[in-house]
Amino acid sequence: MAARILLIEAKDRRSRALEQALTDAGFEVVASVDERDDLYARMTELAPDAVIVDAELPSRDTLEHLAQLGRRFPRPIVMLADEDDPQVSLEAARAGVSAYVVDGLAPATVRSLVNVAIAHFQAHDALRSELGRVQQSLEQRKAVDRAKCLLMERQGIGEEAAYQRLRKMAMDRRLSLYELARELLD
Repeated sequence: MAARILLIEAKDRRSRALEQALTDAGFEVVASVDERDDLYARMTELAPDAVIVDAELPSRDTLEHLAQLGRRFPRPIVMLADEDDPQVSLEAARAGVSAYVVDGLAPATVRSLVNVAIAHFQAHDALRSELGRVQQSLEQRKAVDRAKCLLMERQGIGEEAAYQRLRKMAMDRRLSLYELARELLD
């Protein structure tokens, strides 16, 4: 299935050529919208796989708007610009832009650019998800360790005995160790 692309345009003439290049490259352009449109509504309505922003030289407002859009609708964002400004490209990266390109694009270039941006975004998203799972696991382990220490102090027992007691209490009450630890600590 072809990746679904939302094209946000600033320059109508080039955006039509870009839309054709995307179509020729095998992508489905779900819509071509003006950067002043309600992008949140369009993202909700269209649910694209990636966003391409066609801008001459993106302003700080545009970049801030993209950052907010990216936080609410995490998607790979490719920005096409006419002018090369190292500061703007750095700000674009901070705003969540996956690729910042200065130049005209042939269909083959568009295809590889969008595919790489999507793959990079998916890898980054997987790492972010894994980090979230690891952080959650660490927090749960800390809670269980604190509950174990609480039992050790209150009942004057060793670490292994405290852990076994926590496990038995959790099984008897049909709770996870973490859920029981939270109850004990609260």
